[in-house]
Amino acid sequence: MTLDWYIVRRFAGIYLANLVSFTLLFVLIDALTHFENFAQNTDSLGAFLSVCISYYAAITPVIFCQVLGPVVSVSAGLFAVTTLQRANEFVPILATGRSYQRTLVPILMASLVICISVFVIQEAWIPRTVSAIRQALESRAGNDILNNVKHLDMVYGNLVVFKKYARFHRTAKGILVLPVSKREGNQFLIQAESAEWIAPEFTGPGSVLGYFLLKNGTVQEYDPDARLVIHAPPKEWVGAKPKLFENFAERKLESDLMPADLEMQGVEETFYLTLSQLSRKAETSPDKNVWIVKYFSRFAYAATNFVLILLGLPVIVYFGNRNIFFGALVAVAISTSYFVFNSVCQDFGIRGHLPARLGAGLAPIVFTSLGATLYRQMRT
Repeated sequence: MTLDWYIVRRFAGIYLANLVSFTLLFVLIDALTHFENFAQNTDSLGAFLSVCISYYAAITPVIFCQVLGPVVSVSAGLFAVTTLQRANEFVPILATGRSYQRTLVPILMASLVICISVFVIQEAWIPRTVSAIRQALESRAGNDILNNVKHLDMVYGNLVVFKKYARFHRTAKGILVLPVSKREGNQFLIQAESAEWIAPEFTGPGSVLGYFLLKNGTVQEYDPDARLVIHAPPKEWVGAKPKLFENFAERKLESDLMPADLEMQGVEETFYLTLSQLSRKAETSPDKNVWIVKYFSRFAYAATNFVLILLGLPVIVYFGNRNIFFGALVAVAISTSYFVFNSVCQDFGIRGHLPARLGAGLAPIVFTSLGATLYRQMRT
């Protein structure tokens, strides 16, 4: 037990050091890449530093869950083994009759704790900080406007068109809602000057989706046979003519449309959705494969921390190299191969070349199987 805690402390210390190093490296590279964007949206050094701090404080947890976390985990695991090899600490451990497999179990257990932590951050923390993330993105990129965005709503049988859509403010101008297919009940042809996304008050597990609130528009109603419904004026309105349309100041848009549908071409907003929201989109969206892959990928991304360590440990033990730079090279190679293979499988799942669930989980399954096989066959 004492030896297990010793190895866990060694891994934890290296993990924290790598986490700080990789995070700072990411921040420096990204800041240099987007220096001009930050500078254009600030007018003083103080404002520039404030924008940078706010941006990276908001966006780093997202980057950690998607990219940095697995890279830090596998590099920490490999560096921990490398430092043990350099100090010849494996020799007395193996002399006691303990195998490599048993010796490295604490690192695998620690990686499972990291997996759970990543999942909690992604599911509970990030959805609650969406506003801060969006403000940070706006502070870097400015007011990013999308023109003539369209969404085909198969649930309500409508084509929703926004002439201009502000991704970060989640507001739109020039809204047109056209009924394009039959559905039960009456349908509506709607024109509105503007729209605003009303987010749900609760964004955790079990939350519901928000809706777009249309403002200052007109609506025409059609029956199931596509005939215009004429609204007779009240009897007390003597001489008033029947109304072919109605004006409204505010009206809820009945649609499964949500910002992620419009923003897929820009910031990957699906990272900020909870599992329940992804599940609902998978049930209602015509692009089911996209949302099914993203739903199951939420679990796959968290598991990546364990999968890469499971594969990396037997590789570094097999080579028995004490060079820390070699360990870093192995960590990068394993992480890169995993991410590439996972990206290809997800794309196949979205395109229908593979079942969507298999496309989301094939990379973790393959690499876990390979890692378990190599781990079991390590020399004792």
